[in-house]
Amino acid sequence: MIDGLFVTKRFNTYADTFLMLGLARLAEYALSQTKQKAQMQLVDEGSRYRIQFKKPINLEAIALLPYTDPFPPVCGKKTDSSKLPALTTPFNTVEKTEARRLFREYQFQHRHQASWSEDAPPPPDPKTQNGVVLTSMRHDRNHNELWLQGWELRENYGLLIASLLEAFSQENFSKLNGDIKRVTDLFEKSAKCKLPQQFSAVKIFLPTAVQGVSRVKADGNKTDPQKIDWLTLWLIANGLFTFGISERVKVAERVYDWRVTALEPKDISFEKYKVVLDDLRKFNPPSGGHGIARFDAELVLRFCQGLLKSHEAHAKERPEDDSELWQPTNWFVRGFIGTHFGQKGQVYGVKEIFTLGLPIWVHPQNYSQIQDYQNLLKEHLGAITSLAAEEHVELLASYRGFLTGNELQSFFNFQVKYAEYITRSLADKNAKSPRLFSVEGLNMTIDKFKHRQDDKEWSLTEITEDPGFLRIAKAINSATVYAGKIITKNGQIDLDWERQYGLAQRLNSQSGSKKDFVIELTAFIASYENENLRIAEKIQKLGKVPRIWTTKEDLDRVIRLIDKFGSNLVANLLIAYGYAKWGKSKTSEEPPDDISGGISEEELSIATESETGESDDE
Repeated sequence: MIDGLFVTKRFNTYADTFLMLGLARLAEYALSQTKQKAQMQLVDEGSRYRIQFKKPINLEAIALLPYTDPFPPVCGKKTDSSKLPALTTPFNTVEKTEARRLFREYQFQHRHQASWSEDAPPPPDPKTQNGVVLTSMRHDRNHNELWLQGWELRENYGLLIASLLEAFSQENFSKLNGDIKRVTDLFEKSAKCKLPQQFSAVKIFLPTAVQGVSRVKADGNKTDPQKIDWLTLWLIANGLFTFGISERVKVAERVYDWRVTALEPKDISFEKYKVVLDDLRKFNPPSGGHGIARFDAELVLRFCQGLLKSHEAHAKERPEDDSELWQPTNWFVRGFIGTHFGQKGQVYGVKEIFTLGLPIWVHPQNYSQIQDYQNLLKEHLGAITSLAAEEHVELLASYRGFLTGNELQSFFNFQVKYAEYITRSLADKNAKSPRLFSVEGLNMTIDKFKHRQDDKEWSLTEITEDPGFLRIAKAINSATVYAGKIITKNGQIDLDWERQYGLAQRLNSQSGSKKDFVIELTAFIASYENENLRIAEKIQKLGKVPRIWTTKEDLDRVIRLIDKFGSNLVANLLIAYGYAKWGKSKTSEEPPDDISGGISEEELSIATESETGESDDE
């Protein structure tokens, strides 16, 4: 009887994750076939992974299991399949790719419909791109040879799985490859035959290999192929093919690289891990046609959507057992670890090994908040999918830095750039309407960050809920986003005041000094109030609602916030909220929402919809 499996990390790349997942998949097959209902939990313990069984499992029945493919052989247009057994059904990447293309085309054409018709094509196999990357990078031959050598052990397949589970159930850190040696010894003793010894390393399975040669050897004169034990590579191939997230990413005109990614578990059930990952790859995959930064950002956001969806289903089905759900996303998984393979003519080389963190601010604390966070993620996706890699590469890279790094300053750096993008887009009548982040969404995001100063920790809501801060932020909003020419249902109209350009940059550039920032902010308020005085009489004669007015008390309150929290933090928050989309006030204590600029409430709602792009396509 064994309680868990322990997988030592050997490579410090996604090879460790895929090896553990390959072993977990074999364990799942063994448990299901022997009718042992023992759920598995994937736990990252730092230097090793642990696959914890909810109930102890018996190995006796597992040793008698018949053969089944841990992963299939892969065939593309040019794959030599002559060595495969006659009755084998390979994974045909040509057919799978066509099915994926048809489904995604249908998905795009019907993206605005609430439900799909009965003639919708079936969803693609979630492993499609993992098969395609093997054929594209010409690793299908190596992959198929790994499969073939495993198939030749089919008479003793149950003994192989039992040996794997028994060997990895022992906690032994004395030797780095001790677990593999134990498997070999146990199998040879029980099956009376030997496992394949070594296999040529393949860079997609072991990204530390360069063209099949280790990095150390590549720096020297010898170029002997890097070798590794067959069993390790067989497990990695199983994990990568079944659980990898692979995609071709456009890096230049007619140039596509490959990005292969593993989702690193931290403390998550194997069943939930599979469901969330399969839904992501089938129904909600990130787009590879808009550059690396956007692909990475979409990958993280879409995974968070899937994880929240699984939380919702879990809470509905088992409401008495949902206490562990209310954790930030990176409590369940660490993030993504991957390898970027750059195209070099007819071959691919390892360009970089990267990691992507998960946002700590996606953190629902009860069932009712799940939909609020889904709306927030949809808002973020709407913003980044409106950006094109050719025009907004710096903006996308800045957003990815915030999303995967969880640094509030990174978010502020993005917001300054995004504010400039918003005003520039609004000034260009031919540009696509920019998407605005909502104040509600900013509140949910900012709420999860803390400000540390003088060994004290402060909540940022003390700033963002201050009436003076809110009124000045709305003034910035009224002078930049809702100014100049806007679009209503009656067409384009010209408001009675001009839009201010470069305000975010000026405020940000002076934020390092309290004195300079207050001078810049005061200059803005003065010009804003002068503009209000200029148009006040005209607007009142027409019976329209004026812009929001600021007071000396508002400025005093903001200066007190600067004294307490510093000019840089207050300045960046003013920029973020000043260029956001404001909703209606819920209480009379909050500053009024009369920022319509002299247009009717109906026209304002339509103008807001058009300016933020939310009535357009994705």
